[in-house]
Amino acid sequence: MELPSWAVVLPEGFAEPLRVGDPPVLGRVVRGRLLLDLRCVPESADEVLGAAVARVAG
Repeated sequence: MELPSWAVVLPEGFAEPLRVGDPPVLGRVVRGRLLLDLRCVPESADEVLGAAVARVAG
């Protein structure tokens, strides 16, 4: 069964800093890319998630 979804694709090197950050952000690494699947992320968390990614991106 396939569930509709979409993901943000980031460099694999973002996985660990996001995972150990505050708040922790978990994704999955596929073929050398970090995928953040947004299917279960509520819209109210968009700013927090964006800020976490921006911190890691530097």
